[in-house]
Amino acid sequence: MQDTIAAQKILTVFARYGFKKTSMEDIAQAADLSRQSIYNRFGSKEAVFDWTVETITTELFRQVTKVLTSKTETPLETLLQAYNIWTGNHVSIWMGTGHGAEIIDLAMASANRSASYQGDGFAILISEFILKSGLEKDRSPAENKAFVLNLASKGLLLIAKSSEEYAKGMQRVIFATLG
Repeated sequence: MQDTIAAQKILTVFARYGFKKTSMEDIAQAADLSRQSIYNRFGSKEAVFDWTVETITTELFRQVTKVLTSKTETPLETLLQAYNIWTGNHVSIWMGTGHGAEIIDLAMASANRSASYQGDGFAILISEFILKSGLEKDRSPAENKAFVLNLASKGLLLIAKSSEEYAKGMQRVIFATLG
């Protein structure tokens, strides 16, 4: 959990200053470590960024899995909660800084290079949830609905000005697609 907190702080620094202008000193301060410790552990700013993306993505995947396997909400509310965790709760990082779009692009590229990338796993989790919860009876329509939800989620990330606005938009998409 400590790594996740440090990774979130570091990601916020990258979003605030942009990748090129973020210094190792900025990263060290965000992680509450010395610059030398950062260099010794990672060796480069690129390696810090990749670790940050992987750490956050892994934690988000764990949280989404937990939500999708619990039986506390209706299926549509559960999906909304999963999307808020995966994407919506982070709108303020992307939109509240001058370099959010740049960092999103770099994060997606970093995640795609990672051996432990969870993006495809997220789409699979969503389609399996749609099937298991009875929102669709067959795999292909469930996968198609998950595809539509994921595209809408990415689109909302680009236009929402707050997590609340993202959640309202995603709720509309989920209910229109599955409700």
